[in-house]
Order: sequence, then structure tokens, then C-alpha cells
Amino acid sequence: MLIEAVAVVLGVCFMFLASLGVLRLGDFYARIHAPTKAATLGLVFLLAALAFEVQDKAAVTKAVLAMLFVGMTAPVGAHILARSAYRRGVRPSARVDEYAHFVAARKTRAAPRGERGAKP
Repeated sequence: MLIEAVAVVLGVCFMFLASLGVLRLGDFYARIHAPTKAATLGLVFLLAALAFEVQDKAAVTKAVLAMLFVGMTAPVGAHILARSAYRRGVRPSARVDEYAHFVAARKTRAAPRGERGAKP
């Protein structure tokens, strides 16, 4: 009973911190980290509390599968959002843009749109 209560309290605290992070953090890239990290960890704690409380084989299996699914897809989704925002021109508020030279190098190597896949 104590383990489930602690897991629920931790899960709710992490979810609350994730919502505060979305509201309070400065730019788009900082705001992505809140739901990706804190909300994922909060959901893992809540699903662990469910698994400890119910102790049904099917419920535990579903909770573990949900933990794995969210744990694998949340970082990928955040990466895709950040990458598309950067390509759309949303620049980070940080002083150093470590990704800019990669994008510039790729743009210089890329062929013009009309020449891609064109047959002679």
C-alpha cells in the first residue's frame, strides 16, 4: 500500500512539473523537454502504481507495455518536433547554435529541387 501511494504521489508531482515546464520555460525547445521527460516519468510512476495495486497479470502486462511504448515514442516525437521547428526557422534562444553548421553544410550539398530525380 505504501509503495503504490509513493508512486502515485511521485507520478502526480512529475506531471505537475511537466505542466509547469510547458507554461514557464522560455522557448520552444525548452518547452519540449517538459512533456518529454517529466510527463513520461510521471506516467511511468502512475503505471507502476497501477501494476503494484492491481497485481493482475493482464493489467501488469499492459502497464509494462504502455511504459515501454511511451518511453520509446516520447523522445522520438520530441526530436521530430524539434527538428521540424528548426527547419522551419524557429531558432533556439541559446547563444550558441550547435546545429547551424550542420544545416548550412547540408544546404550547400543539396541539389536544387528541379534536378532531384530528373531523368536525362
